[in-house]
Amino acid sequence: MRRNKFLWYVIAPLVMQAVLSAQPVLGQDEPGMDPQSDWHFQLFPPEEQKEKKHSAANQFFRDIWTDQKAIWTSPFHLNKKQAATIVLPLAAVTAGLIATDSQTSKFLANTPGQVEWSQRFSNFGAVYTLGLVTGGSLIGGKVINNPTYVRIGRISAEALVNSIIVNYALKAATQRERPDHGDGDGRFWVGGQSFPSGHAMNSWAVAFAVARTPGCPKWFAITSYVMATAISLSRWTAHKHFASDVVVGTALGSLIGNYVARRPR
Repeated sequence: MRRNKFLWYVIAPLVMQAVLSAQPVLGQDEPGMDPQSDWHFQLFPPEEQKEKKHSAANQFFRDIWTDQKAIWTSPFHLNKKQAATIVLPLAAVTAGLIATDSQTSKFLANTPGQVEWSQRFSNFGAVYTLGLVTGGSLIGGKVINNPTYVRIGRISAEALVNSIIVNYALKAATQRERPDHGDGDGRFWVGGQSFPSGHAMNSWAVAFAVARTPGCPKWFAITSYVMATAISLSRWTAHKHFASDVVVGTALGSLIGNYVARRPR
């Protein structure tokens, strides 16, 4: 019973993140809906975009700079609704999970077979794999002359880069031990790289960027959410991350991907 109960604690936030954040058609806008009309619900405030007169590569890095400024200054722009519905619940869940991580990390058997296969599957969320997905969409869209896939590739690549930057900054700041290191207590500031999960954060950033890009096909949106969920869970079953690492990575990646896909361009 305790095992079944705990599985819901870990799986439910991941599943609900995908379901509750989806638009009526998994990331698609309703007919006639202004893509920017819901900006007051966003955690990261948009910045006014001026006329672009730069090369594609130059503009990409300018957009990354704009995104990073919005992401790191977002705590200073929170309104009461965002604090009550996003920040406080996430902080409460994270605190509860961190307090029980050392026990819940031993919840599964963590056999060599379980860890090995989970690790293999989680490679789908590695930076190089996600880079192939974003690059493949961008290049493939150009080859078949499909602007939608080009846009999906461009926006998801931007989300991935932003997620990587934020993830490494947080890992450097927290330095948390992984569950398979030391005594398994997940101590902070001891030189580790566990918090938050990079695979979860990056895969959710790409998934949301893909699914929330206007015109994204349903099958692409569904596949993105399903893969991000499975990759996130595999990092826990691979005994590479604590539950709190995965949940925080999921939340931050989702917010970054959603912001990049929805900001004015």
